[in-house]
Amino acid sequence: MILIVIVLFLSLTSAQNYEIKGAQVKYYGSHIFGDWIGVSNDLNGSIFYDKNNSNHKAELQVALRSLDSKNSNRDSNMLTYTEALDFPEIKFKSIEIIMDGDSVKIEGELSFHGVTNTINSIAKINMLDGLEVDGTFLINLNDYNIDPPTLMFIRIDDIIKIEYFISAN
Repeated sequence: MILIVIVLFLSLTSAQNYEIKGAQVKYYGSHIFGDWIGVSNDLNGSIFYDKNNSNHKAELQVALRSLDSKNSNRDSNMLTYTEALDFPEIKFKSIEIIMDGDSVKIEGELSFHGVTNTINSIAKINMLDGLEVDGTFLINLNDYNIDPPTLMFIRIDDIIKIEYFISAN
């Protein structure tokens, strides 16, 4: 009986749900006339870590309206081209998370503009005081059926770099 209680206690303490306490998502856009960064500090979701079973999971979302490039005209155009009224959020759901020291390989499904594609990211992870994850990945707007906007009849770059930082406890 004591052995069952110990095994149950160990299984409960090896798995943990993390609450996001701080996060930032940045997207990097580029055009022949200049580059810009859009930032959101409004990332929501859940992270589950199970050190014994490697059964780690993450489900995250960010509202398109929360992305701010410090140019209201650009932000308004972004909302128009991404059809934010119909598709207000970008969502991520992990498929596989593999931890290797202070590095983590993440594969997941990114849903954006009504399209879901698999993405891969390599991030740095720190678990000394809670959980901190810092990583990047690239998306192609065409893969999400988004026709890139134009400025002076020249399209912005199709490839968008995404950076993320998540702090949770």
